[in-house]
Formats: sequence, structure tokens, C-alpha cells
Amino acid sequence: MRLIAIALLLATNLIVAPKSDTVPRAAIAAEIASLVRIETIAGPDGRPASIVGFNADSLRGRSLLAPFLKANGRFVSYIASHTPGAAARLVTDGSDPQVVRDSVVTALRESPAFNERLYYMLASYWRPTGRRIEGYTVPARTVVSSKTLQRVGARFFYPDRVSSTGDTLFTHVCAGINGISELPESVDPMVEAFVFVAVNRAVFETQNSPMMRAFDAASKRAKAATVSKDPAKRVVRAQRAMWAYMENSPAMASALTRTYQRYGALMPFQLRTAAK
Repeated sequence: MRLIAIALLLATNLIVAPKSDTVPRAAIAAEIASLVRIETIAGPDGRPASIVGFNADSLRGRSLLAPFLKANGRFVSYIASHTPGAAARLVTDGSDPQVVRDSVVTALRESPAFNERLYYMLASYWRPTGRRIEGYTVPARTVVSSKTLQRVGARFFYPDRVSSTGDTLFTHVCAGINGISELPESVDPMVEAFVFVAVNRAVFETQNSPMMRAFDAASKRAKAATVSKDPAKRVVRAQRAMWAYMENSPAMASALTRTYQRYGALMPFQLRTAAK
């Protein structure tokens, strides 16, 4: 009788014991296809054209990655768009948009750098729930200083033209045209993604945000520094003045700190703040 009771207890435990929640890498690879979409827009000549872009924040509700991407899709979009062969693009040369989309999906699936960063964020996001990625071991975090992040953040404000009269400074604030490549050291795309999200949110969080006020002040200093008859020198001087001001602005430091407090647990780097 005792043996029967033990057997029943073991059988019951087998029935109610939770299964290991392990996500196969193939399942994540399958989901990557849903990140890339084709949209129809008005082309340069006014006629309909196709654009291949990213769909990182509006996947179907039951998608494996949907909850993660709803909260963190901006990071994924950035690293995806900066993966070789996977940049979003306007299809205007007669190519088949579906073929272009498939090539972008393939580039993402076959990129070790993209997948490593995606896996790190997913593993960190899923860790509290006990879910893990099959065969993936989370690597140790690197250490990045707050000064490095501020230097990267400043380069997202990119003056590239000064009017002939010197009273207008044309500046890009975007993920595609910036001064990141002009830094003396290479920057991990995940660091770039984090900083861009921080800067973009801070610029547009209110109509007259602290970051926008800092940008306005930096623009005035940059215009004042453009005195030269050489157009190229004018731009270089404007960039140096813009970057020096934005890099050291309290608005930049605050935006990065607040963003790290919110998303830092998902990042593959640990923030080292400057000693006071």
C-alpha cells in the first residue's frame, strides 16, 4: 500500500511539474521575418513606391517577441538598420520588393552581431520569468563610462552645412546622418542604439524640453564659431562647437542617466559614472 501511495505521489508531481521554458533559436529566427515589412508610399516622382522597413513595435499580439518589442522595439530597429545588408530602403529601381525584403531578413538571421545583441536583450528580458534561449549563455557585461555615452550622444547632433551668410546652420538629429564615425574609437551599435533612444526621447519629451534648449544654445555657439571664408572649415568649426557643448550639457547627462535607469538591465554594458 505504501509503495502504491509513493507511486501516485510521483505521478502527480510529474503531471503538475512545470516544463522548462526554453525557446529554440529557430523560433527566434522565424520571428525575425516578422520584423521586416513592405509599405507603399509616395515615391520621389509622386508615384507609389515600396519601402522595406522595420516593424519592431507593432507585431501581432501572440507573437513570441511581441511583448518584448512593444517595450524595446526602438533598440532592435536601430541595431537592425545598422546591420550590413539590412538597412531600410526605398525600392525605386524596378526590383521586386519581396526579394529585397527577403534579403534583409536573411542578412539579419545570418548576422552574428545582430543575433548576439538580440539574444542578450531577450535573455535579460525573459530572465525574471525563467524563460531562456536554447544553448545561449549570457556573456559578461562590458563597462562603458558616462563620459563615453555623452560623447556619443553629442555626435547625434550633426551640423553639415552653413548658409553663405552664416546666419543659418543646418543640423541633422537622426540615426542615419551623424558624427559617430568621426569619433577616434569604434562604438558598439548597441551603445549607439541606447544613446540614440535616450537622445531622441529627451528631445521630444516636451515642446520645450531641456535637451531642445541645450540644442538651441549649442546651435548659437556653433554659428558664432563658423567665421571663415572656407565652407569646409565653417562646417568643421560648427561641429566642434556643437559637440563640445552637447557633450557637456546637463541635459545630455540627465537623459542618459534616466534612460539607463529604465533600460539598463537589458543592455550588455554596465554604466560607470564619473567620480564626484
